[in-house]
Amino acid sequence: MIDDHDREPVPDAQDHSEGAERQASIRAVSVCILGYHRKPTPDVGLRGALLRSIVKAINARDDWASVEVVLLPGGFFRIANPIGHLSDHDRRTRLSAHRAAEHCALSSHLLDHAHPGAVLVVGIDIKPASRRIGGDQLVAAWRDGELVTLARKTFPADGDTNGSGPVYPVYKKDFATKRRFVTLASGARCLLLGCYDAFGGRAPAGERHVDLAAIRLIRDGDGKFVRPTHAIRREWVSRWTNLLRRHPPDLGLVAIHGFVRPGMDGYWQRHGIAGASAALVGIPIIGAAHFNKALPRSVNRSVLAAKDVPLSHLELGPRRPLHALIPDDGFTLTGEDGSPVALIRRFNLALGQKS
Repeated sequence: MIDDHDREPVPDAQDHSEGAERQASIRAVSVCILGYHRKPTPDVGLRGALLRSIVKAINARDDWASVEVVLLPGGFFRIANPIGHLSDHDRRTRLSAHRAAEHCALSSHLLDHAHPGAVLVVGIDIKPASRRIGGDQLVAAWRDGELVTLARKTFPADGDTNGSGPVYPVYKKDFATKRRFVTLASGARCLLLGCYDAFGGRAPAGERHVDLAAIRLIRDGDGKFVRPTHAIRREWVSRWTNLLRRHPPDLGLVAIHGFVRPGMDGYWQRHGIAGASAALVGIPIIGAAHFNKALPRSVNRSVLAAKDVPLSHLELGPRRPLHALIPDDGFTLTGEDGSPVALIRRFNLALGQKS
């Protein structure tokens, strides 16, 4: 990895932190949601109200000073009309005009009242373009009402592309875009990962640690959807690896879609979250997800977080341990009827030294 002083700057979120001194720690908050991210599709208005309730609950914690980033799950909002084929500028313009984005902007502005400069990171899915072509899985970051960056999932899972449903397409530009990063108020560089991108985070440790075969559909230079050759897959993953080496992150945030219930996240914890930390020089990796049937019974269960995982972890195969990172604090948010709706956890993360 490249030393901090050799890093190239990343854009956008970017202007806020220019000249900011790097602090010794990051305060990050993850939010897990009770319920489904689709089937049935969550109502945008209800999700917007839930998001505001979450932010208000975080703001009410006077002992949670200086929160820098709040992470919501993948597919927290699910909307129509794919934008992945557009330019970065047009993607952001199109998304910003959607009602879901208005809710995110409003909640990020509310968050800024108590935690100036804090970033709100939300997973947004866009429904399939057709019966054959899948939609988009996005991770978007807002600061004080402004959409500061937007990343599209680059590494599909096998189920995204094996023909069991519309096939998720990937785009070359997403393997090397600096829009993948957001700079926090402390100056820390945060890597945004859309669900299975966490497994793609293992790529710097070697091509054998990523599933190239799941990349089954791309859009070529003529705008046609085609099946990529193995050489193209390898070239694009190389672009991704070079991006991470040139812009080494301090923290990875994963907007995971969901699990049926707590305890069914062990594979993800061992191989996705801990695996990404191992490949990225032990940086903290934190995830947020939906839990369909029940939330974890305590903040220390199904933490979806790991830190300081050694590179040797990746050589252990099915024997990889959890390397679970326990949060520093947390609480369960309840609805008006007293039933749980979200599990909110805070992590105080010491910044490590890149070598």
